[in-house]
Amino acid sequence: MQALLRKAGHILEDPVLRRWLLRRIAGLEKSPVAFDAGRPPYLSAVRENRSAEAGQSFMLDFPTGQFSLPSASIQIDLPGKSVDLDPEKPEVLFTRSYDDLETLLAAHRFAWVPIAGDAINPDWVALLWGVWCDRFGHETSGWPWHAYTAAERAINLIDFSRRFGLPGDPNETSRVLLLHAEIIRDNLEYFGEHYTSNHLSNNGRGLLRIGTALGRMDHAETGAQIMVAEAGRIFGRSGVLREGSTHYHLLVTRNYIDAWIDAAAAGLDHAGVLRDIAERALSVIPGLCLPGGMPLIGDISPDIPPDQLGRLIGVSGEGGWPVNLAGDRRREALAFISDSIAVLPDKLAADGWHRMGVHQWHALTFVPADGWSPMPGHGHEDLGSFELHDGARPVIVDPGRGSYNDTEYSRARLHNYLTIDDAGPVAINRAYYSDAYRSRVIGAAPEMSRTKTGGILRSEGFDRLRGVGAVEREWRFLEDRVEIVDRVAGSGKHRVQRRFHTMADSRETVTGATLEFDGAMYDVSSDCQPTVTESAGYTEYGRAHPGHQILFDQTVSLPFESVTTIARL
Repeated sequence: MQALLRKAGHILEDPVLRRWLLRRIAGLEKSPVAFDAGRPPYLSAVRENRSAEAGQSFMLDFPTGQFSLPSASIQIDLPGKSVDLDPEKPEVLFTRSYDDLETLLAAHRFAWVPIAGDAINPDWVALLWGVWCDRFGHETSGWPWHAYTAAERAINLIDFSRRFGLPGDPNETSRVLLLHAEIIRDNLEYFGEHYTSNHLSNNGRGLLRIGTALGRMDHAETGAQIMVAEAGRIFGRSGVLREGSTHYHLLVTRNYIDAWIDAAAAGLDHAGVLRDIAERALSVIPGLCLPGGMPLIGDISPDIPPDQLGRLIGVSGEGGWPVNLAGDRRREALAFISDSIAVLPDKLAADGWHRMGVHQWHALTFVPADGWSPMPGHGHEDLGSFELHDGARPVIVDPGRGSYNDTEYSRARLHNYLTIDDAGPVAINRAYYSDAYRSRVIGAAPEMSRTKTGGILRSEGFDRLRGVGAVEREWRFLEDRVEIVDRVAGSGKHRVQRRFHTMADSRETVTGATLEFDGAMYDVSSDCQPTVTESAGYTEYGRAHPGHQILFDQTVSLPFESVTTIARL
C-alpha cells in the first residue's frame, strides 16, 4: 500500500510524468525495449562453467595469517556512523539496527577495512570475518549477498589477505569467496540499456578479482569482459563517468586502475584495454578539480570518503587508497597515477563539465548535454549550478548529499542556480522516458558558450512552465569580483529565487550578505535583500558540516534580468 501511495504521489506532483502516462495510454509512446535481467547480451556467447571443474576445490594462494583474539574494544567507522565494538560481542556490527541501509551495507562490505589503511587492526578483521562467515556464509540471500555488496566484500578481504595473510580456515575462506563469485555471476545487475548503472561494472570487477585470487580464470575473464563492455556505457567520449557525480568518477576510476593491475598480474587478455580505460578516466580528473579541491557535485558514494581517494586528484598524504594494497601493487598504482596526462578542457566540456575563470577566480559547472540529469546515475537537478573558488578558497560550494534517504539534497533548491515558481531547470528524469520524449519536454538542448570574461549558459528547461521562456546565466570574472547575470524570458508574474551556498561564516548586512573565511571577506549583493539561513554541506556520506544558504527571493514580471555580485572586501 505504501508503495502504491508513493507512486500516486509522484504522479500528482510531476506534470511531466502525468503527460508521459497519458501518451503511453494513447499509444503515442512505446514501452521500453524488453531485456533479460541479469544477462547482458554480450555475455550470451560465454560458456557458463557449471561443469565438474566448477565444483572442484580452489584455494587462495596466500599464506595463512597469524592472528590473535583482540582484547581491547575498537571503533569501526561506517558511512554516517561510528560503531564501538566489544571483543565479547563483535556480532553487533552486523546485527544492530541502522537508520540508513547504506550504513548496514558498508558493515557487510567490510568497507571500513581499506579506509583504516596502515592503522588497521588485523586481529579485529580476522575476528569479524569469522563472525560474518558463521552467521552469513551459508545462507546466500538478502542484502548481505547483494551482488554489489558481495563484490566489495570479497575485494576488501582479498586485499587484506595479500598484506596480512588469510583470516580463518583457508579452506573455509576459499569456499566462501568462491561462493561470492557464483552469487555475483548469477545475479549480475544488468537491467537493460536504460536501467543499468556502474554497478554492473563493479560486478565484473568482483568476478575478476575473485577469479584471479582463486585461479578461476573463467570468472576472471568474464569479469574483465564485463568491465570492458560496460566502460562504453558508463563513460563519455572524454573519459568522464556519465552519471553526473565527481566523487563517483573518482570511485569508478579507482576500480578500473585496480582491475587493470590485477588483470596484468594474472596475464589476462583484457589487461591492456583495462589500462587504456583507466588511463582515460584518470586523465579527466584535473579538469574536475579547482584550486581548493574537487567540488563534490552530484551524489557522494558511501563506499569510501572522498578524501580517501585524494591521490587521484594529486593530494599526497599518509592514508587513503592505495595504501591498503600490498606493497608491489601500491607502488604500481602510485606510478600509474603520477604518469597521468590531463585531457584538454574542451573534451570535458563536450561531456557537460565546464571549467571557467579569469584572474584568481575558478569555477566548475555541470550542464548535461541533453538538459536532463543522467539516468541511471548519481546526478542532481543542478544544471547551471556551479562551485566558485578564489584561488584555493572555496567561496561558493556545492553542498553535496549526505544520504540517499535525503532526496531534498538532489533538488534544485539546494544548488547554486535559480528556481522559478519552485521548479528547477530540469524535470525529474525517469529511466523509461524515451529520448524523443525528453527532447519534446526540453525543447532545445542547453548551450554553453565562452566569453572573454567567462561564459553564458542558455537553457530552455523552464519552458515546461506556463509563461516562462529561455533562461540565460552569464558568469563575468573580473579582477576583484564575479558578476552572475540571470535573464529570464517570458510573460506574467513569477517567483524567481536565486540561491548560493557557502561553508563560510555568513550574515546579512544592509546591502546584502557578508562571507568570512579566516579573515578574508566577501560581499554578496543583488537588486533585492537576501536572507541568510543555516544549511548543511557534506564532504563525505552521512557527515555534515555547518554552512549557509544565501537566498534572493523575488516575485517579478517577465522578462527579468538581475545581477548578483560576489566581491572581495
